[in-house]
Amino acid sequence: MSRDVDPDLLNHLMGDQISPVLFGRIGTDAGDVRMWTGYGTLPWGGFDWLGGGEFIGISEVEETEDVQANGLVFTMSGIPTDLLLVTIASMRQGLPGELFVGALSDSGALIGEPYSVFTGGTDVPIVDDPGDTVTISVTVESDLVDIERPRIRRMTDEDQKSDYPDDKGFEFVNGLQEAEITWGQIG
Repeated sequence: MSRDVDPDLLNHLMGDQISPVLFGRIGTDAGDVRMWTGYGTLPWGGFDWLGGGEFIGISEVEETEDVQANGLVFTMSGIPTDLLLVTIASMRQGLPGELFVGALSDSGALIGEPYSVFTGGTDVPIVDDPGDTVTISVTVESDLVDIERPRIRRMTDEDQKSDYPDDKGFEFVNGLQEAEITWGQIG
């Protein structure tokens, strides 16, 4: 698969000394949460990305030649317990999540344009609450996970109308189940 990586970023990442950073975007009802693996606020792409430093964990991104749904996990630790309810209330399954890789110059400026290495939909958050602070883990599943979802359909009027509300093709199916139909001429 070809990759359209910004040439400046690619040159830096192929150099002897690199300073990579990761950017994570997690969709919520209240808007996207944008964090990066450094400290402070870093503007990029018209948004301010909040630095989480060691409070952000990102699992390994796995890429295979097989067609399979791989995911990744964003972990945010050190969240105060009073913000837990607000955080959980705004999390929704299926909202977008994305991981970018970028690099910083010695002066702390972004080199080129960060590259999107993973996109998918969020799953339900997992909360670990040992006491004073909370750790929240959010899995972002590849869009390929939809391939594994069973497609269950029924030959019923209700099922047909879920896709085509005005269709009357199955309206009389239930009545035909017990109907006695005489074929031919009785004589």
